[in-house]
Amino acid sequence: MPQSYSKIYLHTIFSTKYRLPLIHPSMEEVVYGLLRGLFLEEGCFVVEIGGTFDHLHVVHTLPRTKSIAQVMESVKSLFTKGMKRQGILPDKFYWQDGYACFSVDYRDMDKLIAYVRNQKRHHYGDDYGNIVRMTFEQEYKTILDVFDCDYNPKYLFPSDNEIAQAGVG
Repeated sequence: MPQSYSKIYLHTIFSTKYRLPLIHPSMEEVVYGLLRGLFLEEGCFVVEIGGTFDHLHVVHTLPRTKSIAQVMESVKSLFTKGMKRQGILPDKFYWQDGYACFSVDYRDMDKLIAYVRNQKRHHYGDDYGNIVRMTFEQEYKTILDVFDCDYNPKYLFPSDNEIAQAGVG
């Protein structure tokens, strides 16, 4: 075969450092726009982005020439530098080091897009008083369990003590 082809869809989840609530809804359009552009520069097409004050979900493709680690390192780093340079995010803004990334069956794409699009409702409830309210920590652990990831809960999130020592709690 003279050429290589692939179409790999991923669901990637990442949070602000210490899960600080720094992504205000008023800045989502700019945040999501920059992220779309940065993923595209890495060769990834973004299908959907959604999130809350402290974390994001991105449904995107993965180019055949890069690893997810390369893509995420570049996107997170360039995003932080660009947003700080523009004065949109505070100097204390950083992404948490890690992320979760899972393959997506294209036949389940509509369901996943709806899930990502409705993150605020999922975490904060809806306009009708129906409270869903799942914390990011609960959601993250649930997703890791669904995908049967081997993890040590001790290392998933910084402790309150670690956050206090960092001076951000």
